[in-house]
Amino acid sequence: MNREIKRLPELELEAMLTIWKSDKALNTGEIHQRLMKQRPLQVTQTVLSRLEEKAFVRREKQGRLNYFYPLVAEEDYRAKETASFLEKLYGNSPARLVAALVQSESLSAEDLAEIKRILERG
Repeated sequence: MNREIKRLPELELEAMLTIWKSDKALNTGEIHQRLMKQRPLQVTQTVLSRLEEKAFVRREKQGRLNYFYPLVAEEDYRAKETASFLEKLYGNSPARLVAALVQSESLSAEDLAEIKRILERG
């Protein structure tokens, strides 16, 4: 991807995760029902407008409804966030990240086995 992907605030990220999980374009009401039904519909509309301004989604009007299509792939966003996290907290050292996970004892035996399989494939 050629353009800089910016970090999203929590609500915008939640909306994008909802859009990415769907196998089709979602309209405002569908996103609202899946994501923020406890908040006013206006909040959902504002979040979607911000995502459109940031070029994360494309809005397409179909009849009276607005449908939203992702313009940024979830994988691209995850890669950018992972690189930023690794740089800021671990000085771009994947080994330091893995060491921190192992030392914190937050990894199960299954997690460690999966990491080992991934490393052996790479």
